[in-house]
Amino acid sequence: MQVRIVSWSVFLVSASMLIATAGSAAQTDYQDPAITDLQRQIREMRLQMAKMQKRIVDLEATKGTAEKNSSTDPILPQSQTAPTEALRSQVGEVRASKEPTSFYYKGITLTPGGFLESTILVRTRNENADMANSYTTIPLNGSSNAHLSEFRGTVRNSELSLLIQGSTSSAKLTGYVETDFLGAAPTANYLESSSWTPRLRQLWVQLARPSGWTFTVGQMWSLLTTNRQGIANLAELRPTGEDGNYVVGFTWTREKAIRVSRNFNNKVWAAFAVEDPETTYSAAFVPTNIMGLNTSPNAATGVNLLPFLANYSNGQATTLAPNLLAKVAFEPGWGHFEIKALGRIFRDRMASTATTSGHTNITEGYGVGFGALMPLVKNKVELSLEGLLGQGIGRYGSSGLPDITLNPTTGSMLPLRQGWIMGGIVYHRNNHLDLYAYGGDEYTGRYAFVSPTGTAAGYGSPLVDYSSCTNEVALNACNGANRIIYEGTAGYWYRLYRGEYGRIEYGNQVVYMHRNLWSGMGTTPQGGDIVAYSTIRFYLP
Repeated sequence: MQVRIVSWSVFLVSASMLIATAGSAAQTDYQDPAITDLQRQIREMRLQMAKMQKRIVDLEATKGTAEKNSSTDPILPQSQTAPTEALRSQVGEVRASKEPTSFYYKGITLTPGGFLESTILVRTRNENADMANSYTTIPLNGSSNAHLSEFRGTVRNSELSLLIQGSTSSAKLTGYVETDFLGAAPTANYLESSSWTPRLRQLWVQLARPSGWTFTVGQMWSLLTTNRQGIANLAELRPTGEDGNYVVGFTWTREKAIRVSRNFNNKVWAAFAVEDPETTYSAAFVPTNIMGLNTSPNAATGVNLLPFLANYSNGQATTLAPNLLAKVAFEPGWGHFEIKALGRIFRDRMASTATTSGHTNITEGYGVGFGALMPLVKNKVELSLEGLLGQGIGRYGSSGLPDITLNPTTGSMLPLRQGWIMGGIVYHRNNHLDLYAYGGDEYTGRYAFVSPTGTAAGYGSPLVDYSSCTNEVALNACNGANRIIYEGTAGYWYRLYRGEYGRIEYGNQVVYMHRNLWSGMGTTPQGGDIVAYSTIRFYLP
């Protein structure tokens, strides 16, 4: 293009000189009959010069635009469109203007992502845990763990991901896989090798139609999890912070699911999902011959969140049907708001014996909730608020509370009354610093019975005996049903570097969490813990 511009310029200079010479001759020999014809030719040449000059201006403008585009983000076709700014705006996860870096294979776009992390944490009370705080087993006051602190370093929360995108004339295709290193093989240990295995976080495929319909299948964040924008995968509104278990009151699971959603003019979204069900239970008395729990031969043992978080899950049941979820999201022009609902089915069986007949028990649970993200000061301060209320919804809360308890006579599963709320505020101080604070509370209601032998049964029975929990040795074995778990946390992320090679951030977070039990006989024990995190992250470009 530069050669063409120079050529046109040389031609115009030569033409100008020729016209000037011809003009002088015309003025000197104006009486010559050929002068009139020469003047006409001069006018035509001047007209051509004007056209050529305009062409040079257009060429130079085109050249300038091309240079500008080559120095910033390329204009990508639909199949290669980078994630929207809404998906990049999670605090501590904002990407630079040239990110994400993608490469192409047989017409599809592959975008690697994730971060490498190194964290040091200190707990004032020992939980024998890694990144994730074990809220339901916070050490009780006076126990041995309450007198022991915990220091730990870990890199296991590092995440790696791959986003796969492609387009046809009638649909946009997306695939996504994400993993961390919080899994543990039987040989994994902290003693020497620290050989922790990768853990699947997300793996899903999605088909999006121009009409606004989207179909997604795979393992993903629950539909109950609040979104930052619309109802879209990769747009979940997660609490900012370093705790692997997020914040008390945060509604979430990552489960196998099938989801269908519809976008109505980028103002209203609606979605329905079926998600893989599991059931956690807690009961002071378990009747004999109950089948369908982790204590029975027809069900797998309950899987702990991590191998060192003992009794994280108090049991799992053989499921009958998937959980059914629905959500509607609104964005009226200021903020993002959601209404969500959940339906569940629980099942177990009392086995027959030589003297009794067997029967199967089926009960139902439900939940209704809300979510909101409100920009109090545009691009500076945002407030989030969410909550869930219902029966048998424990597995969807960060605390890991149980879903159901058991009738001591019939063995039927009884959904527990539960509810929680979480709020947070984030302040984007400048391009380098983000400050945040969250608070949350989770509650589980009492469902008490007396067993056939006259002892405590159900959940939160007032017959539970705390009278002997008066010394350290007794408190080590003392336990009861959790009533309320709450947390307050605050921290910051500071961006040390942000450029074409990725992003490096440093953050600190302080957590206070507290655990109250349902009252029984004697003084009811309680427990609390303070945790401090210090983390450095390198986000891939």
